Amino acid sequence: MASGLGYLHSKKIVYRDLKTKNILMGEDGYVFLADFGLAKFVKNDKKTESMCGTPYMMAPEIINN
Repeated sequence: MASGLGYLHSKKIVYRDLKTKNILMGEDGYVFLADFGLAKFVKNDKKTESMCGTPYMMAPEIINN
C-alpha cells in the first residue's frame, strides 16, 4: 500500500479517500487501491484546500478545522 501511494505521489496524484473499504487484496496477496473518484492531480506543487472523503473516517480535528 505504501508503494502504491508513493507511486501516485511521484506522479503528482493525491489519493484522498484512503480507508479500509478502498483497500483490496488479490488472490495472490497483492494489495490494490480502489475508488479514485476523489483523487486529484496537483500542478506546480500547490496544496489542496478542499475537504473531501468520508467524515466517519476523518479525525475530529480535521472536521472541526
